[in-house]
Amino acid sequence: MIIWINGTFGVGKTTAAKGLQNRIPESVIFDPESVGQLLREQFPSTRMYGDFQDEPLWRELTRVLLERSDQSGERTMIVPMTVTNPIYFDEIIGELRRRGHLVHHVSLMASTTTVKRRLLRRFERPDSWGGRQAEARIQALTNPLFNQHIETDQLTKQGVVDAIALSCDLHVAPPCRKRIFS
Repeated sequence: MIIWINGTFGVGKTTAAKGLQNRIPESVIFDPESVGQLLREQFPSTRMYGDFQDEPLWRELTRVLLERSDQSGERTMIVPMTVTNPIYFDEIIGELRRRGHLVHHVSLMASTTTVKRRLLRRFERPDSWGGRQAEARIQALTNPLFNQHIETDQLTKQGVVDAIALSCDLHVAPPCRKRIFS
């Protein structure tokens, strides 16, 4: 099974993915940004686009790696990644589904104000690359293709994880409570 967590930059995808991973045994976080970084390192900058998602090889490798990782069916793959281009979405998620893979997709949504506040919390300026794209990405995610929305403005981190589990009809372990021994 693959759980794709979509949303604009700074909305909390990675935080939600880590929280979900802690509550789903044998789950793994797959980060497609690592594929993009690999391509940037291996190809001259003249061949790489500004956004590595625009590179067809990124989309193909992301799909192939997810497909291979999901073949055993023993692990849940959790993918925190912003994809707002419907063609790219279809090339990866649509193709995985057509090939018989169970792919749950959710879009984490928040107001621009909330996203910019969250970016500041992670020491990223609102005028960073992700911050500058926030409004356009939030708007793009209103496309019905990305319609499994979870509004996160008023949710805690665990609340977001619970909402993802509910949206995907998953049974997850309760949140871990860290114990402090004196």
